[in-house]
Amino acid sequence: MPTCKQMTEMATDRAEGALGLIDRLRFDHHLASCDGCQAYVRQLQATVGALRRLPEPEISAALNGALMAQFDALAAARTPGQADRAIPEARVPARFARWPVLGALAVLGLLVAFARNRSQAPGDWTVGAALAAAALSMALLAGRVAVGAIVAAVSAAVAAALFSGRAGALELATGAHCLGLELVAAVVVGAAAWFGARGGSPVALRRSLATGALAGALVADAALQITCGSHDALPHLLAFHVGGVLLVAAAALPVLREQPGRAST
Repeated sequence: MPTCKQMTEMATDRAEGALGLIDRLRFDHHLASCDGCQAYVRQLQATVGALRRLPEPEISAALNGALMAQFDALAAARTPGQADRAIPEARVPARFARWPVLGALAVLGLLVAFARNRSQAPGDWTVGAALAAAALSMALLAGRVAVGAIVAAVSAAVAAALFSGRAGALELATGAHCLGLELVAAVVVGAAAWFGARGGSPVALRRSLATGALAGALVADAALQITCGSHDALPHLLAFHVGGVLLVAAAALPVLREQPGRAST
């Protein structure tokens, strides 16, 4: 839930339809239960309506030329690459990583501890540990990486499948179970990341949610490398283990690219 101060910063973007889906839902949810913010939004709407009824200002050609010259001078004085730097609002404190890391560890521990059959092969545990390390690293950076998290998660899943996979059958029942576990893990760790990022900027919230979900899918893939009965069949690994990570990545990409409005772009 945004604070009342954040609501005043988001109100103009909401009126102009510039907020993304998640920020719009958070805004409307707060507004429905806050009389003060409702009064502020009504005043803002009245002000905008009054301004729209004013005649368009007339700017002389001389004044327009002087203003454009000033803008050109400011643009020329800017440091190269300054426009591409991350804004302070997009910087996410390291404390946000605590929740997604705890969520990922909990998912990993539960999936391995309650598995009916666990592999005894050292190679499976090595691959699983490598995937778990990649997932925990991603959870640790939740909110501070964006599209690169998708590339890292998918690359780790594909590399693990190609390294450990061999010829084998494609069992749909087992595959559906593995796919379901990865999606559930993505929801759990993504929710933990979102919880930890509450009160941060909209950019931090979206990045934490998406990156946490990817970490959850990948940590489930790590557990399945040890507990899945078809973990050595390459078709199964590509279709369901990698497939689960790809599904979560496809869902995370629009969240990462969503434009939250002028305040966070």
